[in-house]
Amino acid sequence: MINLNETYRGCRILIEICGQAETWAITISVNPLDGVELIEPLGSRNMKLPKSEPLDLIVRELLREIRLAIDSDIVDP
Repeated sequence: MINLNETYRGCRILIEICGQAETWAITISVNPLDGVELIEPLGSRNMKLPKSEPLDLIVRELLREIRLAIDSDIVDP
């Protein structure tokens, strides 16, 4: 199991990846910290991806997409 914990623009990003026989089971959670407001809370998502893609590529693309989602939904003061 892989656990990634990152903070980006005041939002805590948690990604948990479990390897199964032919897929990666992925749980993504994005929670704003105190004082940060999102237009639409991102919350938690579950997904499964095939193991045909390298794990480092999956993690890199997930983080890029999550950061883009935060950038588009954050309420600037």
